[in-house]
Amino acid sequence: MSIRISNYHRYYWFCLILIYCLQIVPIQASTVELNQVYELDEAVFLQGLELDEQGRLIISTGLYGESMLGEISPENGHISTLDTLEDHYFGEGITFSPNSLWQLTWQEQTVMKRDPNTFVIIEKFPMQEEGWGLAYDPHRNVLWHSDGTDKIYQRNPDNFNKIDALQVTEHGKPVDLLNELEYANGAIYANIWYSTDIVQINPETGEIMQRFDLAPLLDSTMTTEELEAIDSLNGIAHIDGNRFYITGKLYPYLYEVTLCP
Repeated sequence: MSIRISNYHRYYWFCLILIYCLQIVPIQASTVELNQVYELDEAVFLQGLELDEQGRLIISTGLYGESMLGEISPENGHISTLDTLEDHYFGEGITFSPNSLWQLTWQEQTVMKRDPNTFVIIEKFPMQEEGWGLAYDPHRNVLWHSDGTDKIYQRNPDNFNKIDALQVTEHGKPVDLLNELEYANGAIYANIWYSTDIVQINPETGEIMQRFDLAPLLDSTMTTEELEAIDSLNGIAHIDGNRFYITGKLYPYLYEVTLCP
C-alpha cells in the first residue's frame, strides 16, 4: 500500500522541524561590552573620531565659529586643538587614507585634504552632497561618504571624485540618517542620527548585518543631568579586532567598547 503525502502535510512537518531547530540553536543578539570609561575635560560637538598610525585619537568638531580639528588624550581626557576652521565652515566627519587626512564640511560643499602628520590643509575639493560621515576602505581603496540619506558614496582617495553609490537597507527597507562612519573588519560601521544604535553594513550589498544598542551603556554611566545635556551618539574609531572608541556630540565621556557579534 502506498501513502500519498499532501503539500499541506509537507508544510506542516517543515514548520515543526524549523521550530525544533530554532529552540535548539537560539538566535544570538549583538552585545556591547564596556572596557573602559575616560572622562573628557570638556564636552565638544564631536563630528568625527579617528585613530592614526601613531595611535593619536584625532577628532573633528562642528558648529559655525567653533569647528576645529583636535586630539583627545584618553589617559587624562584632555582635548587639544590642532587647527581651527574658518567661521563659515561647519566641520564634519574625518578619515585617514594612506597619504592624507580628509575632513568634511556640512553644507559648504567642500572637503579638505590635509597632511596626515602636520594637519595642514593641502587642497580643498568641491562636492555636491552634504558632508556627514567619512571612512577609508583599504580593501577597495575608496573613501566611503555619508550625507544623511540612505546612501553612502564611494569616493576616489586622491581627488574625492564620486565613483559609485550604495543604498543601505535592513530587511529590504532603506535606512537613512546615516552619520559618522568607520571601516573595520571588512564592514562599514555607522551611527544613525539621534539613535543609540551602531549598525554594521555589508559594503557589497548595503544590507545591515548587525545592530549594537548603546543605550544601556549610556544609561549606566551617565547621570540624568548628563543624559539631558548630550546630543546624539556620533563617533566610532576602530582600535583592533572588535574593540572601538565610542563617543558623541557634547558627551562628557569617551568609551572603549567591544562590539560582540
